[in-house]
Amino acid sequence: MRAVFSRNEDLLKSELDSLYAQFNNRQYLQYDPIRYVHEFEDHTEMELAGMLCSALSFGRVTQIFKAIEAVLKIVEGRPLEYVLNLKNRPDRNLLSFKYRFVTGNDVFNLFISANKIMEAHGSIGNFVMANYCRGNLLGLVDAITRAFRGVNYLVPSSLKASPCKRLFMFLRWMVRKDNIDIGLWDFISPKELVIPLDTHIFRVSKELGFTSKKAPSLNAAIEITDSLKRFCKEDPVKYDWALSHIGIIENNF
Repeated sequence: MRAVFSRNEDLLKSELDSLYAQFNNRQYLQYDPIRYVHEFEDHTEMELAGMLCSALSFGRVTQIFKAIEAVLKIVEGRPLEYVLNLKNRPDRNLLSFKYRFVTGNDVFNLFISANKIMEAHGSIGNFVMANYCRGNLLGLVDAITRAFRGVNYLVPSSLKASPCKRLFMFLRWMVRKDNIDIGLWDFISPKELVIPLDTHIFRVSKELGFTSKKAPSLNAAIEITDSLKRFCKEDPVKYDWALSHIGIIENNF
């Protein structure tokens, strides 16, 4: 399923808004890792689940789901309780976990970092609030990468390492509020978000003239986000969900 977009800016806005309206529907949650975050009610647990699910969100969707479900089974469906009561070393079940090049020890280190954050701040959300300065989202992302240092591929080691797609996706989940995104962190404006950039979004954006960059990068993500502000200045990343799911449903299921 490949969308063909108009080159006329007014028509393009209409097409993008139509796509957003179509995909801003909970029936599509089944195709995205955010579905698991919606299963929790406690905000602190939703933040933790969001961090875990976004960190594991690379590869084919069906394989991502299997990886997330495997970890949730290990923690018996209670990630917050598990993290708050962490032992000094991972248990046998967690050590046996492996998803591509991520090991159970990597997930354990992610949990250790989350445990330290919650001991110091009470929740990941409180940590984010303490490290967020209005107008400086990249500073916040840098603080998150430093707090989760040593977790291998699960969290980028720095802003220079990649477009930080999964971290920006996690922020989208937590900041925006609609039928898909959860919107727990209303102290951050959606207009500050940066689009989570993968090869699919990059290809579509190149076709639409949203970026002049030759490859996905942080600068490309910022440039694409700035282009989307022409269509919705206050919430440019609203279009990410629809654009990222063009083709995903047919290609992965």
